[in-house]
Amino acid sequence: MRVTGDEKMADKVGDSGDGVKRKISNFVFWNQTRVFILALSLTCLTLTQINSQIFTFTVICMDDLIVENQMSNVTEPHWIEGTTEKSILFSATAIGALVGLIPSVPLLNRLGVRLTLSVCGLCSTLGTFFTPIAVSWSFYLVVVCRVLQGLGISVILTVLGVIPTSWSPKSEYSTYLAILSCAWQFSNVIFMPISGILCDSEYGWRSIYYAFGVLTGFFYFIFYMFYTDAPGVHRNVSEKELGQIKEGKPDHAIRETVPYKRICTDPCVLAAWISFLGGNLGFITLLLYGPTYLREVLNFDVRSTGYINALPYALCAIYKFSAGKISDRIKFASDKTIYTFWLFSSIIGLSIGYCIMAWTTDRNIAFVAFAFAIVTSGLIIMASVKCLAMRCQQHCHFAVSTVSFLSYCVQFISPLGVGIMCPDNTPEQWSRAFLLITGIMILTNAPFPFLTTQEAAEYTKHKKSPMGELSEKV
Repeated sequence: MRVTGDEKMADKVGDSGDGVKRKISNFVFWNQTRVFILALSLTCLTLTQINSQIFTFTVICMDDLIVENQMSNVTEPHWIEGTTEKSILFSATAIGALVGLIPSVPLLNRLGVRLTLSVCGLCSTLGTFFTPIAVSWSFYLVVVCRVLQGLGISVILTVLGVIPTSWSPKSEYSTYLAILSCAWQFSNVIFMPISGILCDSEYGWRSIYYAFGVLTGFFYFIFYMFYTDAPGVHRNVSEKELGQIKEGKPDHAIRETVPYKRICTDPCVLAAWISFLGGNLGFITLLLYGPTYLREVLNFDVRSTGYINALPYALCAIYKFSAGKISDRIKFASDKTIYTFWLFSSIIGLSIGYCIMAWTTDRNIAFVAFAFAIVTSGLIIMASVKCLAMRCQQHCHFAVSTVSFLSYCVQFISPLGVGIMCPDNTPEQWSRAFLLITGIMILTNAPFPFLTTQEAAEYTKHKKSPMGELSEKV
């Protein structure tokens, strides 16, 4: 490739921005390496999320296990028939995510996103590929596989805040964040239809695990080989692109101790955390139990469930991308106004969808409400991450890690709550659950506009040194 501008030769030496010299490759992706990083990161996060969700779909098409159990003359029912066992498997992923999240902040500080996320990808690959084998052996081995899948997603939300901060120009932040956060939507768009087809095919539900296990391992290998934690040390990032990425950003090159106590007592951060807790309850319930609701309550067949459950997530991805793109171009509204609008449009949309699902007896109306709730829910994570990133700046990885912790707590508790409230999957039971979730969402999000701010906190700013100079530009 012919190189123009700043990149005139393959071994040209550039400055990483930290005083470290680096060689710049001949091939700089037309000064768009950050776009390739975005696509690669999105692919890996999507596959990891798919692996954590596969069981939520295959659980409705694993009847062959019951038949095999009956033919073997075993007197006890197969564990796939038990509500408690299925709830445990739904929650096992959250347990793995919580276990992996505990050391995630120090690991990200010490090892960086590249190595930490790659290890999580390996766990997700192993847990997914070996699930069909585990099913043939023991319920407890399936739990182990689900825990491994949980370890895989343990840092997804954290890196969702870190990667855009490191790799996107300030003027493209909302778009970069919106696209990267589409991993949740793309995971359903991709695996739901594929799972519906494979479940009904001669290959069966086991082929889903093998296919996505292999794909995950392949793309995480590419991620490990290509990704770097800072654009300034990447061989394919030109001086021109590096300048675009760094423009307008504060210089936080000096490694600092995270002020845990000050962050945890910051009213803005607390309001964002509590808001996310309620909003994510609404989103996670639809994410985990969408196939079950469509199949058991609305009585769609397996293949139709795969297609129609994917449709709202495809629309949601378009909605998020549009919101991010528009937000980057809005000049007349403050950042707080933008992310507050994001949040409340999602909460109101979720609440409307839940209430209609609770009160209607018409299957088509219920599905439209279900789809509407999913489409509008997509901006919750964008609002929370942007608020925390602006408030906590260089310490946002801890603030977003706490968001991850809350998300996995919800993912752990939600199946237990649904198992108690909806043991028979009747419309009446689900109606009560929907109304309860709506009330929780409204209560937890009420303080958000009053307590949050777009201003960086004092603990993100360096104090003056004894020589009277600032240790860092703010």
